[in-house]
Parts: sequence; C-alpha cells; structure tokens
Amino acid sequence: MTRILIVDDQPHIRKLVRGFLKNEAGWEVCGEAADGQQAVEQAETLKPQVILLDIQLPVMNGFDAAKQILMASPRVLILILSIHQEAHYAQGAKDCGARGFLPKHHVAEHLVPAVAALLRGELHFPSIAAD
Repeated sequence: MTRILIVDDQPHIRKLVRGFLKNEAGWEVCGEAADGQQAVEQAETLKPQVILLDIQLPVMNGFDAAKQILMASPRVLILILSIHQEAHYAQGAKDCGARGFLPKHHVAEHLVPAVAALLRGELHFPSIAAD
C-alpha cells in the first residue's frame, strides 16, 4: 500500500486532492497537515511514501518543510503543488529536493499521473514549468 500525505492550509484543497486519489488501487491517504511544521511532524510519524506539498503554508513554507523532511527521510517522494506555474517555482521545487511540481489548476487532469510517475522513479516537471 502506497501511503500519501496531503499538505495544504486550505481544507477544501485537501478534500479535493483526497477525492482524486481515493479510487486508485494500492494508494491510501494516511494523513493531512495544514502547515509546514505539521508536515514535518506527520512525515516522521506516518512514514508516507509520497507527500503532496503546497508551497505557501503557515509556520513553515513548503520548500523549507521539504528540505527538513528529506533530511530525515531521503526516500520520500515529494510532489509540490502550487497555485503558481512560473518556472522559478518549479526550479525551487527541484532545488529543495522535490521529485515533481504541479500547478493546482492542473490537479484534476494530472495529479494521478504525476504521483504514478514519481512511484515509477520518474520526475514530474511539466513543460509549463520547464527550465
């Protein structure tokens, strides 16, 4: 079973993301967090294989949370979700060690394929956020 942690400060976004993942065989949402510090704590406690992580979070931003999570658990696959689609946000995701970047307005069409790509060992940085 692939365990997935959803991190976003907006409850409706967490619910939306959870809805897109719920029908995928072998995947389970093991938890949710509403800020970067909670993300770090939940990652340590719940041991997810995948973390879907927003950038703009209270307490600690997603980039800093990703760095801390990856220091403790380097095998965790992090997919950054953001309302932003500019290339420098995708580059920030790469720089913090995330395995992918997905603008939130593409979640409906691309979330499941993006997570699947990470699980296959691939990176997911779409052309709209290209280098």
